[in-house]
Amino acid sequence: WSYDKVLPYFIKSEHDLDIQGDFHGTEGPMPIRRRKSTPWSDIQKAFHEACLQSGFNTTEDTNGSDPSGIGIPPTNNLDGIRMSVALTHLDPMRHFLNLTIRGNVFARKVLIKDSQAVGVEVQSGGEVFNIEANRVVLSAGAIKSPHLLMLSGIGVQDQLQQFGIPLVHDLPGVGQNLWNHLSAQITFKVKQGVSLTGDRDAAHFILHYTSQGSRIVNDMLLRTSPVVEERQERAPGVRTKYLTDEVAPEQAARISCTLGLPDGPGYVRLASADPEMQPSFNYCYLQHPNDIRRVREGLRFAAKLLESEAYKGVVDNRIQPTDDILADDDALDLWIRQTVGTARHVSGTCKMGADSDPLAVVDQYCRVKGIRGLWVVDASVMPRIPRSGGTHATVVMIAERVVDWIAAS
Repeated sequence: WSYDKVLPYFIKSEHDLDIQGDFHGTEGPMPIRRRKSTPWSDIQKAFHEACLQSGFNTTEDTNGSDPSGIGIPPTNNLDGIRMSVALTHLDPMRHFLNLTIRGNVFARKVLIKDSQAVGVEVQSGGEVFNIEANRVVLSAGAIKSPHLLMLSGIGVQDQLQQFGIPLVHDLPGVGQNLWNHLSAQITFKVKQGVSLTGDRDAAHFILHYTSQGSRIVNDMLLRTSPVVEERQERAPGVRTKYLTDEVAPEQAARISCTLGLPDGPGYVRLASADPEMQPSFNYCYLQHPNDIRRVREGLRFAAKLLESEAYKGVVDNRIQPTDDILADDDALDLWIRQTVGTARHVSGTCKMGADSDPLAVVDQYCRVKGIRGLWVVDASVMPRIPRSGGTHATVVMIAERVVDWIAAS
């Protein structure tokens, strides 16, 4: 999983419509582009200028060799449609005679005999039945893949016994090492006539930067957007959380501070032996002192940006947090904990690692340790969450590599 070995698989899946070169593919199934149209919205223009005034460079390629600085992130949204792997990879193969896709089938557990995966117990149309196979691949995501392993008797022995699930293989790392990105935000009221959005393809900027004292570069991320975005169903909760009745939605904007590489992991645990009962999970957000410190510093940096020359014609006043909260570490930490939001980049709960790692669940080929014929191939195998933003490209890269190994076997 070295840089040199994974880069070709990133390139393989990508069809970059904007940038060519050693770090990008142009023949893959996944179209990638950057929203560059002008004019920029006023808040994007101010954010871009404020970052430059603060000493950051412009980066043309936030997925290139040096993503540090302010730039436009790539997106796999083409003509208003998000290009998922269902569209780019699966659709062209639906007619293959050796492929069966069946919807509305609920996986209950993996069937294992003598440490060999022999199939999956599933439920569909009110019936429970078995699908036999000599190779089983779990790609259910970082919540449900460990859940399925635990339901199958693979996991922490004490936890399985608590719910009466017979132990098949004791793997203490199943469900541990849960990662996700979190964001806190500073909200502000814009002056009359200031634009929050441009057209659908208008530029949206992102700042990758390194927190003070960090041993790893670009562990933090800032971006700006309207508080109430296009999807109106989000408005009530967002207004309650970040706004007051004195600010109209069309005058409310924010700078979001994302912790790209958290230090404190969470966990997924069984809540029941019933497969239809969701597992419990806890991100353990901000419990590590380095995590809360970096978010606190990030919000203060965002507040400083709002006071820069670039925002003078844009900002009416900051809404949240207030000056009193922003000035006090304890008060700001409490405010962050009360308002922090989560991303959808759940990772790490079936960690890849060496046999010497007590929390490792899969080996370097994504094979579940101690069980033959069983793989986990999704974001759960990543030991740490990617700090660049989303997990999509990384998960596709992992899948492309494992496909080659399984095919070769």
